Amino acid sequence: MPPINAVSAFFRKLKADEHFYFLPNLKLETNDNLKLYDHLRAIDEGKDVEEIQKRTSELFGDLLTRYTIAAFGHKRVYIGEKDKTKRVCRFCNNVRKPTEYESEAHAISEALGNKTVILNEECDKCNNHFSRTIEPDIIQYLSLFRTFYDVKGKGGSKKFKGDNFELKNEENVMLSFHSVEDSPKEFSMPYKVKLEAKEPLAVQNIYKSLCKYFLSVIDSNQLSNFAKTIKWINGDKEAERLPLVGEMISYHSFSKQPKLVTYLRKIEDKSIPFAVGEFHFTCKIFVFIIPFASNDKDFLDKTDFDHFWETFQYFKKSKGWAFMDYSNNVKKKFILNLSFNKNDKSDTTE
Repeated sequence: MPPINAVSAFFRKLKADEHFYFLPNLKLETNDNLKLYDHLRAIDEGKDVEEIQKRTSELFGDLLTRYTIAAFGHKRVYIGEKDKTKRVCRFCNNVRKPTEYESEAHAISEALGNKTVILNEECDKCNNHFSRTIEPDIIQYLSLFRTFYDVKGKGGSKKFKGDNFELKNEENVMLSFHSVEDSPKEFSMPYKVKLEAKEPLAVQNIYKSLCKYFLSVIDSNQLSNFAKTIKWINGDKEAERLPLVGEMISYHSFSKQPKLVTYLRKIEDKSIPFAVGEFHFTCKIFVFIIPFASNDKDFLDKTDFDHFWETFQYFKKSKGWAFMDYSNNVKKKFILNLSFNKNDKSDTTE
């Protein structure tokens, strides 16, 4: 039985003398979960619990009073109706015929290493539709990280093959070029290379994919707030401009299993977005507003967007964010310009 196996796995992963809570049949709010986490951390690290809770409060501010927060990816979960005969597809409302649920639909693309978050309420037709339309673009966009860190998707390890290069990870990361003309002429620091991907991509499809992941994990009773968003993801609604997406590289919460955090506003304050997503893939982090939510601003105005970012203090306090415009829906050639520099602290290249 999966639940019994999960308990067994939990105990196997515990470290010697590590403390834990056993709270059967209790579903806690995020605020309570954080308090328990801080308490366990204080015990295990021999620190004052009040000091740790004070730092947590400073980090999150009043965000916990404004949003309901949930995290996905750290454990196996099946989302939605178990009975196939009672399922309603989140993305077509069972309009795509024949409506079947024979394939296992991954809430986050399996090609990005997702093995734990499964969506019951995505029909085979929609699953196939997204795998042909929007998801290939985010997969290609993240292929450098997928191969470099050997994230195993469907079928195991993946090479990143481009028009002028091939990147593979077989014990060591190996970058080779198809011809002498493609390879850099001189090997000197900084060492710069230009990688040309095989397929063009539309950056708006990256944004659509992130939002599709978000809508795959939230409670189905929230979906009515995102009818226009679903139309946009399906290609039935156009968007000329979208809110900026915060993007950064951080190794603080590195994981080969992709993780998604959802924020749903629980107060009547339209100065902040109704829904926000936070997506982690290896060292890459995306923070994005879900566009077209009911009774929500568009957050295209700089003042509105800055106010949103001020609300999420623990994002703002991290340095290194770049704010990207993913509005363009035209397919363009995807080129990666990489620069390698010598690490002064060791004899390695980074």
